[in-house]
Amino acid sequence: MFAPRLSWLTLVFALGSLAIGACRLRRDAHNAPGKYEPGVSSECNNGYAVADGPYRYENNQWGSGKAQGSFEQCLLKRTVDGKKERGWTWSFPGTDQTVFSYPEIIFGWKPWTGGKTTDPHLPTRVGDFSKLTLVYEVESQITGSYNLAPEIWIVNRRVESGPAAPRSITAEVMFWLDSGGVAQPGGALVGRPVVNGQPYELWVQNGANGSGASEASWRLISFKWPEPQLKGQIDIPAFTRVLVDQNLIDPNHYIATVEFGNEVTGGTGTTWVKHIEVQTL
Repeated sequence: MFAPRLSWLTLVFALGSLAIGACRLRRDAHNAPGKYEPGVSSECNNGYAVADGPYRYENNQWGSGKAQGSFEQCLLKRTVDGKKERGWTWSFPGTDQTVFSYPEIIFGWKPWTGGKTTDPHLPTRVGDFSKLTLVYEVESQITGSYNLAPEIWIVNRRVESGPAAPRSITAEVMFWLDSGGVAQPGGALVGRPVVNGQPYELWVQNGANGSGASEASWRLISFKWPEPQLKGQIDIPAFTRVLVDQNLIDPNHYIATVEFGNEVTGGTGTTWVKHIEVQTL
């Protein structure tokens, strides 16, 4: 009488174990590490985007065609102390200084994807901003080559809605807050301007064209921080005034978007965004 009952219990236990195992994510060497953290959900499709107020998170894998093997990059979501947090994670074998990807946050109108601006303050003429401040805080665990580099795209006309228009781009201005491995700004070091009392490296590359897949080309400008800065704020007009004074950007052109992300040039990493805010006047 007891033998059949024991077999039944064994079967139930075995089925339960299979069900639990099916719920676990299988982890391979190429998988992005952050998606395996407890309580984390992930979306790993290239180009996947989700809005959080005026901020659009995008799983931007624009250079992944250069990947040197199996790779993965995902947007992440979790809850910490009752507060929702978003972020991203990646795994790219090898290194490539021309960048594999840029998981990011978009505020404004992105000339590479078009659509509708996420906020009516952008695009606005470079010379018209009295305030455009990026306030941020991130938590990152990264091994390999990368940067943390918010940026603005400058275009030659005001577009609030419509198709992508990469040929309208005249400049890309990056703010290198942190970096490691082989990553370094494009072009050449041309100066060390002082902005709001702090010296920065200024790098310039004329004729930048990203992947080269479009006919667009522009001036790539990078301000590099002297020390890693994972929490702080960027007074964007203070930097653009320096560039206008040096005739590197046109004050009559338009800041289309403020973006925030990691350029990935190899290795693995996870970034959680603890705070992001673009303040405008």
